Amino acid sequence: MEVREYRYAGPDGEGIANLPEGVGAAIGSEYCIHLLPGAEKLAAAVSATRERKVPMLLLTPYFRDDELKRTMPLFRSVPSGAAVDVAVNDWGVLFTLHTLFPRLRLSLGRLLSGQKRCPRVGVSAALTPEGRAWHGEGVFSSAAARDFLAKEFGVSGYHVDSLEWCSSALEKPPADGPSGGTCIYVHDPFAVITVSDRCPWIGGKSSSAVSSCDRPCRDGAVILREPSMGGDMIQRGKARFSHAGAPHPVIRPGGDPPRVVRYDDVP
Repeated sequence: MEVREYRYAGPDGEGIANLPEGVGAAIGSEYCIHLLPGAEKLAAAVSATRERKVPMLLLTPYFRDDELKRTMPLFRSVPSGAAVDVAVNDWGVLFTLHTLFPRLRLSLGRLLSGQKRCPRVGVSAALTPEGRAWHGEGVFSSAAARDFLAKEFGVSGYHVDSLEWCSSALEKPPADGPSGGTCIYVHDPFAVITVSDRCPWIGGKSSSAVSSCDRPCRDGAVILREPSMGGDMIQRGKARFSHAGAPHPVIRPGGDPPRVVRYDDVP
């Protein structure tokens, strides 16, 4: 059975046991190293998804050099042959993982996709429908870029947001091209707008300035409001999100339906 739906199960995969049958698990974080599981928690999450016979997405953030060194044991601990896709949001990490761990299945995360997600795009009177649609495109829209990243770095998938202005007309890759098996993962309903280096939950410090964190951001989020935005933003930790509303279709290159990553709350 091919899994088309994933649910966010928390940073450590603590919610995997409560997922509906046949639904894959997404764990980790796209914006903070302190919301990644340790090697033991990752092993437990992999075991839990294996028992349920579903795949897992390991979401990862951007890294400082010393942070990446500390996280290498996590990537090293991913079992060979496990149904785990690592969503990468750092170009240096993409190079490092492909070089050191070519067995890992790698996909390009939302922070590197190139989509413009600011709510102002959706309400701007200065944009034509075509201009608005352009803001929803990104690296994943180019067959040449997909083929290059597949050939040089083993990228097999792309993570995008479900946006009103995201065009569904993605280029179809050549049938025999390196990116012929490209997967599109559509995240819904919380689109990531921006990520800062400093976290208000730890006094405005950079997450790289602390060796560990008690994750106070998991206790709640903050709504940010400004009339010109056309909608609220939601901040949790170092990231700001918007609620995308009703899902909008995104067609996978080649015409197949995308995989959907759903969130019951702000990740």
